[in-house]
Amino acid sequence: MNIIGKLLELDDTLEVHDEGHWSEPYRGIAGQFSSFNDAGVECETGEFLYSMVRMLKPDRVLETGTHWGIGSSYLAFGLKENQKGKLTTIEFLPEIHQKAVERFKRLDLTNWIESLFMDVREYEPSEMFDLILLDTEPQTRFAELIKFFDHLKPGGFVFIHDLHRHLGQVPNQEHGFAWPWGVVPLQMRALVQSGLLRPMHFPTPRGLTGFYKSHPDDFKWSNEAY
Repeated sequence: MNIIGKLLELDDTLEVHDEGHWSEPYRGIAGQFSSFNDAGVECETGEFLYSMVRMLKPDRVLETGTHWGIGSSYLAFGLKENQKGKLTTIEFLPEIHQKAVERFKRLDLTNWIESLFMDVREYEPSEMFDLILLDTEPQTRFAELIKFFDHLKPGGFVFIHDLHRHLGQVPNQEHGFAWPWGVVPLQMRALVQSGLLRPMHFPTPRGLTGFYKSHPDDFKWSNEAY
């Protein structure tokens, strides 16, 4: 499916912009990345998320930070194409939540989306997720990774949007170190150091960092004698 074309076809409020025009430090990528006119995920990042859903065939997907519903739409279109699964997406600002719900209706995605209006810190899932996208306020996303780790299936993936390979751990003269992300929590470091979470980085303009949750069957061949 031409997923960007489908979004433009069904939602006439959307326009595609050159991502290089949005942010001064990344003007060197002009013409290489694109985005819609609502500050959602980059189009290429959305296509990646759509493809992950198409490939993984997840039963449950979680997104924190619905915003205007662009990331949600890419994920939900993947579920719709699969004809299985459900996306739970969470937003705490009422006017933004309502705009997203209206978008999901325009795109005919409501059957694939559970759109919750609440603070993600109050959300206590009862199910396990195959795929998670963290896209709330930057200062909350490390805590969300820790919170939802036990609800990510072994072999599952979690992605943090807007995060480069340095994980935000850079000095900031105005705000001090690692603003706005904060210092990487000890629990998160321990998960990576133990191999329970394996990081991967994608060089997108705004940054995308992923983590794979190890599975008991990973690399069993490496211990076998030949």
